[in-house]
Amino acid sequence: MNSKKTGKIYLNYLFMIAVVFIPCFVITSCVEEKQLDDIVQQTDAPAVALPGLPDDTAGYDKWLKINAEPIPPVAGGDPHNGTKNVYVNQERETIAPDGEQQFPYPDGSIVVKEAVRPNKDYIGLIAIMRKKAGSDPDHNDWEFIEYTRNSPDDEFSILARDGTCWGCHARVEDKDYVFTEID
Repeated sequence: MNSKKTGKIYLNYLFMIAVVFIPCFVITSCVEEKQLDDIVQQTDAPAVALPGLPDDTAGYDKWLKINAEPIPPVAGGDPHNGTKNVYVNQERETIAPDGEQQFPYPDGSIVVKEAVRPNKDYIGLIAIMRKKAGSDPDHNDWEFIEYTRNSPDDEFSILARDGTCWGCHARVEDKDYVFTEID
């Protein structure tokens, strides 16, 4: 084979590599970079509380979810009427070392229960329990507050607090006033 023909084959080979592999490399790099940018944005973006809720609840849906499956409404009446999920700002190892839940919850715990009301498709209720040392020794230092809203665009507003909640939660005093145990 002559050197001219060999050179032409070589150039065609390089051209094919350039046409096929370089765009693939660029596209792959761009996709990976975009995915990386998405991950960075998700982790760097500060969590924002739902409208009308206190800042310390921001990102609660990324906290430890206590229930494995959504909790259905209770037949015959349910003060937190709706399908519920419960979250806590603690690590599983903190509240359930060796897999078994321990009581009481540590100081600084925040428990958030969200409820999607029947026949609705948005969170219409948020009930919050905050454990603050010395705030209410008669109720294991829990502060209770419940917020509701009537549409997904509304801000949450306070519906009830403390005394309204204690009567029901007293039934689970032995579980530190928290109905939902970790699954």
